[in-house]
Amino acid sequence: MFVRNAWYAGALSGELTTPVGRTLLGQRMVIFRTESGRAAALADRCAHRAAPLSPGVVVGESIRCPYHGYAFGGDGICTSIPGQEKIPAAARVPAVPVVERHGFVWLWMGEAARADESLIPDFSSNEKPGWAGSTLHMHAKSSYLLLVENLLDLSHVAFIHGGTIGSDDTSAKLSLERGPDFVRSIRASTDIPTPPHNIAQGFAPRCDQTKIMHFTPPSTITLEITTTERAGPASKSMHILLHNAMTPETETSCHYFWATTRDFQIDNAGVTAFMHQITTKAFEEDLTILDLQQANIDAAPDLPMVSTTNDAAAVAARRMIDDVLSREQHTVAA
Repeated sequence: MFVRNAWYAGALSGELTTPVGRTLLGQRMVIFRTESGRAAALADRCAHRAAPLSPGVVVGESIRCPYHGYAFGGDGICTSIPGQEKIPAAARVPAVPVVERHGFVWLWMGEAARADESLIPDFSSNEKPGWAGSTLHMHAKSSYLLLVENLLDLSHVAFIHGGTIGSDDTSAKLSLERGPDFVRSIRASTDIPTPPHNIAQGFAPRCDQTKIMHFTPPSTITLEITTTERAGPASKSMHILLHNAMTPETETSCHYFWATTRDFQIDNAGVTAFMHQITTKAFEEDLTILDLQQANIDAAPDLPMVSTTNDAAAVAARRMIDDVLSREQHTVAA
């Protein structure tokens, strides 16, 4: 079961050079950009003979089915049929609300009338002046919930990411704040070994580091990370915002979209390439263990898992998702 009345990342803006076929929340969708530049999303199934639309081409403001050439606009209504002027009223496919913002293409997979653009996650540093960064889409063979937990419990960084972004911060001071629509966790570390990627950027061997994790249901998290070397009054400091959007594909797989952004050396292409490379490597390390974790859960789904202090934010997020899902199901039933 998935929360449906919410905005989910369906694609990155840069992916829409051609139509993109993607399963989201168990539904096969095609996401495309019309010739005027507007992003649209339809069920990936032609109303004529059920062929997928995603291998088709964009013609004007419509996408044309590759099988018999039927064309459908961004609203799902058939706009043309080869060799036939009259278009049956039933010749249409389901469409969902789409908003392109902050370099992401957001889809509302629930009741269209409830789509509220003010609820789109604030990933604005991905486009904001004074910031620079990069984005990527990755596929995970694990539930989006495991990714949510992974990003909210960063005690794993010292172990999974020892050669990339990790450091021994197991004695970090933890704090947690819960609001009606967010979970915010802070992990503050003092005088720890500087992570390898910061050493590569010229940092001193010891540093202070604060990580702030802000979760918004059902599946977006922004990590704010500040690293300051312990080297006197002129110490270097690095500040990044890492935006994460996890969109369920199935109950046990998901699409992972992220943007790593920074407010320093924003015109340095070398720094951008380095940050992209190290972030990609770190998340590949995460997905490797999460895929194995999902396989273990699938093999023995009834075995319990123990939660400890480090899991407080993840547990709070799970409960919040369950509450949102319960309210949504109650509304549908009513």
